[in-house]
Order: sequence, then C-alpha cells, then structure tokens
Amino acid sequence: MSQSSDDAPTGPIRGQAQQSAPDGAPGQAPAAAPRAAGEPTRRRNIVSDLTAAALLVIGLVLPWNLYSGLAIPGSNKALLAVLFAVTLLSLISIGVAGSWRLPSARLAAAAANRIRLWLNVPYLLLVLAFVGFDALETVRFGGTVTVPGGVGPGAWLGIAGSLLSSQPAITGAAAGDERFGGWLRSARIIGYASMLLAVLSFGFNLYWRVKYALTEAGGSSGFGKQNIAVIATAVVYGVVALVAVLVASRWLLRGTTASRLATVALGASALAAGIIVWSLPVGRDIDAFHGIAQNTSTAGVGFEGYLAWAAAAAIFAPRILFALFGDRSRSTTQENAWRAAARNGLLLIAVWCLGSTVMRVTDLVVGVTLNYPYSRYDSMVLAAFDLGTAVLAIWLRVNLVNDTVSARLISSLCGLVATLSISRVVVGVALAPRFEEMPNPAAQNPVYGNNLAQQITSTFDVALCGLALCILAAAVITGHLTGRRLRWQKRRAARKRAVPAGAQPAAATTRIPAGAQPPSAAPTTRVRVGGASTPSAAATTRIPTGPATQSPRIFRGDDSGTRQMPVPKPKIFRPPQDLQ
Repeated sequence: MSQSSDDAPTGPIRGQAQQSAPDGAPGQAPAAAPRAAGEPTRRRNIVSDLTAAALLVIGLVLPWNLYSGLAIPGSNKALLAVLFAVTLLSLISIGVAGSWRLPSARLAAAAANRIRLWLNVPYLLLVLAFVGFDALETVRFGGTVTVPGGVGPGAWLGIAGSLLSSQPAITGAAAGDERFGGWLRSARIIGYASMLLAVLSFGFNLYWRVKYALTEAGGSSGFGKQNIAVIATAVVYGVVALVAVLVASRWLLRGTTASRLATVALGASALAAGIIVWSLPVGRDIDAFHGIAQNTSTAGVGFEGYLAWAAAAAIFAPRILFALFGDRSRSTTQENAWRAAARNGLLLIAVWCLGSTVMRVTDLVVGVTLNYPYSRYDSMVLAAFDLGTAVLAIWLRVNLVNDTVSARLISSLCGLVATLSISRVVVGVALAPRFEEMPNPAAQNPVYGNNLAQQITSTFDVALCGLALCILAAAVITGHLTGRRLRWQKRRAARKRAVPAGAQPAAATTRIPAGAQPPSAAPTTRVRVGGASTPSAAATTRIPTGPATQSPRIFRGDDSGTRQMPVPKPKIFRPPQDLQ
C-alpha cells in the first residue's frame, strides 16, 4: 500500500528533510529562530553592563563622605587608591561577563558569573566599611558639635553599579530565572537592615537631644522655652524622617511587581538627586550637608534610606524593567503594575509633604517663641505648597484605580504633582528664613554648612521630584495601554456585530466542481450470482450537482412522505442451495 501525495504524511519522513535542507530557508529556519530570539536578551544585557560601568565611573568622582572623595580637600590618598582599585576590579568584571555571551564561549557562563561576583566583593566590602565608620563616629561624637562623616552619593552610585555588574546575565525569561532567587532574598535583607538602622538612628538622636535639653536645664536657670523647643524639634523631625524610611523600605520586603518597580523609580531618583545637589552651586542651600547623607533627624532621611534604595533598585531593575518593556502582549497586566507602582509613589509623596507641613508649623512656633528669624507669610506659603501637594497626591492615589476618571485628567494632575514637587524645592530655598550673619564664620567647613535658620528642604525633596516625574511617565504609559485596550475591545465588538446572531463563522470547506460527481453519488458495487442481480444492488440516487450545491452532503433516503414509514431491517443475502 503506497502513500499518495494528497494524504497527510505520518511519522518521521527523513527523505523530505534531507531534500529541503540544501534549498536554504527551510533547513536554516530552526537554527536562525533561536539566534533571532536571543538578540533582544543580548541587547538588554549590554544596556545593563553599560549602565553599571557609567555608575561606577560617576561614583568614583563624587564624594563618599564629608572627608573622602576626589572633590573633597585633604582626602586620604591611600583611601583614594583603594577606591580606584576596587572600581577597576568591578569594571574588569563587566568585561569578563561580556566575553562569554558570544556564541563560541557560552559554555563558560557559570564560571563567568562566579568570577564577576567575586570581582565585585571588594567594592561591596568598601561600602560596608564606610557605613560602619559613620556608625562608629555617630556613637563616638553623639551629643557634640563634631559632625560624623556620613555616606555620600559616590557610595550610592558605586553600590548600584557594583550590584548591577555582579549579577548573572539574563539568558531566558526574566521572570522565571531561578538564579536570581538569592538576589531577591538579599534585597529583603537590605530592606530589613534599613528599617532597623532608621529606628536605631531615630532613638539614638532623640536620646542625645533630650539629654542635651535636660542637661542644659539643670545647669542654667531651669527648664525653659529653649529646652522644650529642642525636644519638640527632635521628636517631630525624627518621626517624619523615620516614617518616610519605613514607608519606602517596606517596598523592598514585598514580592510584587509594583513594589519593585516603585523601588527602582525611587532608587534612580535618589541617585539623580545626589548628583544634582552636589553638582549645583545651590546644593548647599538645598541640603546643609551638600547631598552627603547623615543619620541626624534634622537632615531629613539618612544613609539608611538612600543607600538601601539604590542597592535594591540595582537588584530589581534588570528583571522588572526588561519584563515590562519586553512583553507587549499582556497590556492589562502591565497597566495594573504601572498603576500600583504610581500609587505607592503617591503615598510616599503625600506622607512626606504632610510631615513637611507639620515641620514648618513647628519651626514657625519655635521661631516665634525664641525670637528666631522668621516670616509668617513665607512660612505659610511654604506650608501651603506642602499641604496642596499632599492633598493632590492623596486624591490621585484614591482615583488612580477608578476607571470612570478620564486618563487625560489623571495624566494632567500627575504633571501638576510633578510641578508642585519642583516648586516646593524652589520656594523652600528662596523663602526659607536665614541668619543675617553666618554664625562662627571662621569655623565654616568648605564642604557643608549654610546660613538657613531651619533646614527642612533637603536632598529627599529633590528625590521626590524625580519620583513625581516617574509617576507622570507611569500615568502616560497607563493611559496609552488603556487606550490601546479600549480600541482593541471596540474592534472586537465591531467584528461581533458584523456576524448575524444565529450564524456561525464559516469554516473552510472543500468545494466540489459543478461538473464532477460527489463521492456519495457513485453507483454501488453490483453482486452478481448466477447472472442475476438482487434488488438491493440497484444504483443509488444521484445527487444533483447544480449551482445550488456548494459543499458535499451525506446522501440519505427519501423520507419526505411520512416520518412513520417503516424502515426495513437489514437482511443477509444467502444464495439458493440448489445452485451448488
């Protein structure tokens, strides 16, 4: 029995595969498909490596604390040499990671991942050493006028670049790569550590402030207005800074896409804020420590916030961003992720702006009580900006999940939030109360210090400006996805209306030419026994093949007379016995 060309082939047919290979396209398609599918992944890995290299180089030229850095006078040269060495090792790890991605060296992927991790260990240890040194100085100089070194923006960018360059490259689906399980657990550890450090920092500074107020009260005429002002300021400033760190660091503990996306936005905003505040001449007015994070309550949010957010953003960014921008088929899932991330950012903005309002009211009361330089009008204007931004952020957070609100209105109000956030920084510097003369001008440090009577506007406000711009981008993306989904639903509804209610979509059928006979109209095989034919061997009725016949039908007997016509039972034909 042979197989005709019209029949579907069953089983492996090796002959056809061998014949089609020399033709070119059919034989080369399976090999070309994986290569084409791997091109986007390779480009994403290259983007990640270039970003890591840029962060490491920029972190090299920014200050690491108040006393160390290329732009800090009198920096320790030995420490700078160590910084150059660990930066060079991290840059070498990027080169090692990029070499194995060539098709000829893919077998060395596992070894390259281990090498790139170990080459970045010295850099991570150097960052931890700076954090430990600042913690020791904080305890040592607590309650005195000596300022601890802090942790500068160079360390923030450096740890972000080091963590980016030490992670294994993405070789498959970003969401399903099990090699990143340990990195996600390390992000949770960083989140817990930042929250713990924030609580300890708040308690430590509050202890020293209260002790100073009580000690001054015991050595002078008594407990007075100045002592109450010191305690009240320490409590209010410390609580606001602590709540901000707890709200943002809680995102690191969650495993949702929205929380990780919000962490990436906040970490990137913090890095940009550190660069801006240090580079601009007005940076010393925005932040008394010139963008170098301190763990004092009057400095807003300390290193336990900025450093943790930058590190977690570097861990989350390669997988989250590539998964969202690389998958264009699930618009609803992306829309929900962007909206939830924007709601998280709006919550942080609202919390900080409400806290800033409370701090400004506290400063106004303290200024009136102690006869410090103040202006009721300026203070009320600053408080109005903070309160208006907080109210608008709360309204957007509530209505961002409401589908009845216009997407254009949401995008416009998100732009207004970004505008108010930037305006808060501008008016916070322009209208802040200042001393007429610098206190102790001979003791001014060339790196930090200003003449503001109260320092409320800080680097964190600049970081919130970047976060507000990210929320605006999320609103625009969400509106685009919503519009695309609605257009798709309208096209689908239009296609349904075009088909009648009772009709079914026409399936592809085999058409029979008008001049040909359908298979069911062929005559049956005649059984001849002794030259006579049986009645059952008559030819079947032919089906007309006119223009009305569009598809083959199963032939059935004529039952138009009545449906009660008796149907004869089938009989077995037996030849007569006498013919034998």
